[in-house]
Amino acid sequence: MKMLSKWVVRGAEFISALMLAAIFSTFLVQIFSRYAAKLSWIIPIPSISDWMGQLQPVGWTVNLISLLWVWAVFFGCSFIVREKDHVTFDVLYLAMPRAGRVVLAYMSAIGMLAAMLYAMPAVWDAIFANRLMDLKKIQTLRMPISGDKIAVKWLFASIVLLMVVTIVRYAYRLYSISRHGPPGTELEALISDDQSSGA
Repeated sequence: MKMLSKWVVRGAEFISALMLAAIFSTFLVQIFSRYAAKLSWIIPIPSISDWMGQLQPVGWTVNLISLLWVWAVFFGCSFIVREKDHVTFDVLYLAMPRAGRVVLAYMSAIGMLAAMLYAMPAVWDAIFANRLMDLKKIQTLRMPISGDKIAVKWLFASIVLLMVVTIVRYAYRLYSISRHGPPGTELEALISDDQSSGA
């Protein structure tokens, strides 16, 4: 399971890196198209300076950057951010004996599962069953193959992805608690990391 998890995280990191590279490249296109006409005099080659002088600012870049940024954030939170990377208030958890930590771990996992499962139908309806989300389009972006404008629902679909992955994560966490006990403390994680690196 650890090997599968490692490959999923590596694949997710690669996809996130591609999204960030696309954001950066699109940002450069946006800047170049905005200022090329004003800076065309710098290039002494007539064909290039004439081409730059005729360039108009590209409108679709802002929407593409926004779409990719939202997806990069929610995709990264879904697959890359680990449980221990979150800020936690665990003073009570760490002060409890093992049996108490088991109870608190179960309560937090069940609470997250219940919240996500309760919210999922309403979120799904708001994004995928809402006719307005289908009709409203991102005006400057089109699908590469079909040429159709992209519906706004695909901007918000990343939220559904985050919810699905959270449900899977916390369902696995319940299984892990039942098999291996509560998650280790930060100190226990540091000790096990030191032992594995020293071996």
